[in-house]
Amino acid sequence: MVRSITSGQPVTSPIEIKGTASWTNGQILFGKVNKVFPNQKAEVQICHQKMIAILDIPLRTGERYWFKVQHPIEGVVVLKALDSPDLNDSGLKGTVAKLIAHLGVMPEPAATKLAEYLLTNRLPITKETFQSALQWLKADGAEVGLPVIKTMFIQQLPFVKDVFDALLTQSKGEPFHKLLSGFKQQLEDGGAVTGTAVKLMEVLDSLQVAKQNQFQQIGLQKLVTAWLDSDSTPEMKSGAFSLLQKTGFIPKGMTESVFLENLIDGADARSGIAKNSAVDKLHQGLQLLSGAKSGAFAKVEEIDTAINRILNGHEHERAKLTIDIHSMPRKNIAAEKLSPLAFHLLQSAFTEVTAKKAVGGKIEVNGLIGYLNKDTEQVAESKGKAAELLFKSLNKLPEAQYARMNEKLVLSHVLEAEFQTIDLTDGPSVANQLKEMTKILGLQLEHALINLSGDDMAEFPKELETLKPLLLKLLNEQIPASIKEMAEQVLNRITAQQILSQENGPIQNLLLTLPLNLGSAQTDLTLQWSGRKTKDGKIDPDYCRVLFYLELERLKETVIDMQVQNRIIKVTVINGHGAALEEAAGQYLDILRENLGKMDYRLSGVSFVNPVNEKERDQRVKPIPFTEAGSYSGVDIRI
Repeated sequence: MVRSITSGQPVTSPIEIKGTASWTNGQILFGKVNKVFPNQKAEVQICHQKMIAILDIPLRTGERYWFKVQHPIEGVVVLKALDSPDLNDSGLKGTVAKLIAHLGVMPEPAATKLAEYLLTNRLPITKETFQSALQWLKADGAEVGLPVIKTMFIQQLPFVKDVFDALLTQSKGEPFHKLLSGFKQQLEDGGAVTGTAVKLMEVLDSLQVAKQNQFQQIGLQKLVTAWLDSDSTPEMKSGAFSLLQKTGFIPKGMTESVFLENLIDGADARSGIAKNSAVDKLHQGLQLLSGAKSGAFAKVEEIDTAINRILNGHEHERAKLTIDIHSMPRKNIAAEKLSPLAFHLLQSAFTEVTAKKAVGGKIEVNGLIGYLNKDTEQVAESKGKAAELLFKSLNKLPEAQYARMNEKLVLSHVLEAEFQTIDLTDGPSVANQLKEMTKILGLQLEHALINLSGDDMAEFPKELETLKPLLLKLLNEQIPASIKEMAEQVLNRITAQQILSQENGPIQNLLLTLPLNLGSAQTDLTLQWSGRKTKDGKIDPDYCRVLFYLELERLKETVIDMQVQNRIIKVTVINGHGAALEEAAGQYLDILRENLGKMDYRLSGVSFVNPVNEKERDQRVKPIPFTEAGSYSGVDIRI
């Protein structure tokens, strides 16, 4: 949804620099001579800031010039007037050439383009910043990089590569949830090369990225686990087994005891199983049960002892019984007595592999599922059907009502445990979830570092188990280039949010982008907030502006603009389906007005805006969070 943080209307006048300017030697500025005084002194206006400067030559009042800052004399800035101050179409190329010559830079296309951009947008220039910007643009391209350079000047951000990279990644506009999902997939495909990578995957799981992909990847596994979990009730077990039949993983009409008996009978024919794995233990145990059907043991208790030795890590050969037991009379043991032992083996195997968080555990889970059903095509189809069942249950689709009660119980349990979603109708729940997600991203890392006391440092390791510090740690480890590149992109997106969330005079700005699951669909929730602070530095709830940006599955680009003035709220919804939204929302407006009244707010109205065409939509809906706003001049942020 947020395509660019730096695009906006072209600046046709000098920018306004926030705060008190501290001009540096060699900086080139565009200014106006307001008044001329004796001794070559003059009042010069740079942007909206006036100062007394010494001019190297007499200049005319009311005219605009390009100045180069020189060393101050007795605390007064010395400005040297440059030639060709006009920037009309005929004079721009000449001005650019002279600027490049003044800076001592090689005249090349990239330098010319950068100089034109800086001059046209009236941005301050020094040799150092010009050379840095030129180097960055050569590496990343001028098309997206130039607006980022402009943002750095306007916001007076540190002119360093890290800041440029962060804002550049943000400006490219790739959905944050897709970036996180792609990064998680790369970590999985790369085999979790380090312990840090494993922790990163756990953090990404807690953000619940790639929900639909999760349905596909672990839906079948969760149904198998619900069937085998020792904590599952009989109703849950029967419901899970029934769902596994619906997916085709277990043949329809086959009872649990017959399925287990088939596993026992087929154990001896299986081969190619990794040694010392959970699947290997299962395989060894089923082989013992197969032997028991042929009279290899005297009684069930002996088999139970041998199975426990296997599950405790003993080799199969050492699990064989002693000579005196072998001398006892043998008898064939009925299959119905062996089925519970086979089920116990399955339970133990799944408990072992699902407890492993690393990628190796995931591989073992897939290996175990493959052991239960050797038909790889059928397993793939069953995964799709399991995901479909969960999707229907999550979205309460009509087809879901045909599920049996015990099946619904399993589906609800899996969704509640693995695919929790935010209840958007519960304000406190949403607020707590958003706060939790900002912690998980690591947005509060630097704040914690600054504000933690010595007593609190014991709790600090929790802050290091979040996304940003783990990314920083991963980048210092030996990892594949592809993973490193993706980790840098994710880190830059997080850093950009921190950079653009800043104080501007009495105004506090905030930009927050979070991955959001709406049913089975994924999107980004981008919240742009601006409001003044009270005298004690807290947020003033009486005066602020909040903008929500969402990319919805059917409604597409949606912006909700909420303005609060003296606790009177005006809401504007910007969407291409404005008329339909207005009709659908009508029944909820009285409820909204009533609930806001309970919070001591008054709703002045809700309007729905339908952008007329693509060009207007791009101009009106595209957010411009603090990058084009310049210095503080009120509460509003332009859309």
